[in-house]
Amino acid sequence: MTATTSPLDEAAVLAAVIGILELVTRRKQPAAGMGTALYDIDGLDSLRLLETVALAEEACGVQVATGGLGALETLGDIVRLIGAGRAAPGAPGM
Repeated sequence: MTATTSPLDEAAVLAAVIGILELVTRRKQPAAGMGTALYDIDGLDSLRLLETVALAEEACGVQVATGGLGALETLGDIVRLIGAGRAAPGAPGM
């Protein structure tokens, strides 16, 4: 499924982002959800946040506008950013 044909499943994007966060931070995120503040995620810094967004783009087969990255405050913001992304050329998507 791609962002140009139908919206990405929010729950699937959230699960992907949490899995990526666990990989990038090397820490389990058992209480993470849409409202989790990024500054509350142990081990997440600005570089790891960029890595998380880039890996989420790849996993979901989209490209996002980079101008909104500075406004990200919660996991829900990342999920919505990915959901609003455009299908990446040649990407299968979720």
